[in-house]
Amino acid sequence: MKARRDQFLRLYDFSQGRGLEIGPLDAGIADPDVHDVRYVDIFDTAGIVEHYADDPNVIPELVPHIDFPIYQDGEPRPLGEAAKPGGPYEWVLASHVIEHVPDVIGWLEQIAQITTDGARLLLAVPDRRYCFDRHRPPTTIGQALDAYEEQRTRPTPGTVYDFFSTVVSVDTPGLWAGGRPPGRSARIHDLNYIRSQVERARSGEYIDCHVWTFTPEALLEQVQELREIGLCDWYVEHVEPSRGTVEFLAVLRRLPRDGDRSVPAEPAVSDDVPSWLADEVQARDRLRKVRRSLRAERQRVRVLRRRNERLRARLAEVDVPVAARLRGAVARRLRARRG
Repeated sequence: MKARRDQFLRLYDFSQGRGLEIGPLDAGIADPDVHDVRYVDIFDTAGIVEHYADDPNVIPELVPHIDFPIYQDGEPRPLGEAAKPGGPYEWVLASHVIEHVPDVIGWLEQIAQITTDGARLLLAVPDRRYCFDRHRPPTTIGQALDAYEEQRTRPTPGTVYDFFSTVVSVDTPGLWAGGRPPGRSARIHDLNYIRSQVERARSGEYIDCHVWTFTPEALLEQVQELREIGLCDWYVEHVEPSRGTVEFLAVLRRLPRDGDRSVPAEPAVSDDVPSWLADEVQARDRLRKVRRSLRAERQRVRVLRRRNERLRARLAEVDVPVAARLRGAVARRLRARRG
């Protein structure tokens, strides 16, 4: 826990101002003994403990006091409405949350409503290339717009199907080492289970799943694009790329409500192609480099071969008189012995 907390503290000092942590479960990053933090989650503390009672990966004793449950009287409330009484906030933490929210544009909008100008939103986000989303295609701004227009509060049956039908077991270190992505045989859920989750979603039940898939570049691109079309009050201040893990970290900063809303500094998109094409472009670039290297190696082999042929010819020229002299010397010795 301390190591993970230190990761975030390198990006922002939580002792500065009041903060909100979204969905801490049993692994809250902010320390309530040190930081002025409030917690918001789907249920209150008792509800969280009950919901995860059969999950061996959740330690009930580590679930903090949830100040603002999303569900109230059996109905979900918008995040901004639920957490507003504790605001405004100078910083917000969300570890492995943004990929779950049904309406990502609305979610960012709600957080912007309860934060101060210049507030930070610190995110830990799974990188779809190195986690169980490896078979999922990238999600798009168009899909986010649909969710926003419909004001979705639950993942749709289609989203539930896409998630459960593609979840794979992955060897993250192997992928980072350049290993082959897992095949279809690595998919975890069978068709009956997938259908059961879709039916639950159709009945109106909230089925928790990854709604959105990201890479560091995709998050940067999409925040920029949403801001350009007037649907985002945030800019990306910093991205900490994933290195050997399933996640990356990002710091978003809230733009002023009034006055100059120009972005002071934002990481540049590293390529002129969409992020989902980056792997292919990089692979093609590597292939071109390998081909150039092979051509250079072939040329070197041809040069060495010609040199070898010249050396052989010179040796042959030298060998003829030497061999004749040797034969003459042997013949003289034989005659001497006979005489």
